Amino acid sequence: MAIPKLSKVSFSKSTSEINFATEEYIFDFLEMLKAKSRLPIKQILSMLLNKEADTVSCSRDDTGFSFFASEGRNGISVIVKELGKETIEFNMPKDRLEKVKLFS
Repeated sequence: MAIPKLSKVSFSKSTSEINFATEEYIFDFLEMLKAKSRLPIKQILSMLLNKEADTVSCSRDDTGFSFFASEGRNGISVIVKELGKETIEFNMPKDRLEKVKLFS
């Protein structure tokens, strides 16, 4: 039985709380976020993976979401904010994102 790889996930509002999530959970979260926020998440992450940009930010006033992603040495860092709700931050290795159909 393979041991699932974990990514560090941070949820914060007025205080910070650190949790851990499997990569599958992160991918499911991104799928849900794509539908709920109507942000071009696939295109944003593709731009980073294809080295078209180092940092990309996008927001929608009608859904209240903002999405920020940047490429770093350890992978891609993502910050998701929903107006009036918590901020979610996580890092994902680039090679994992490249293997996922959603982002290829």
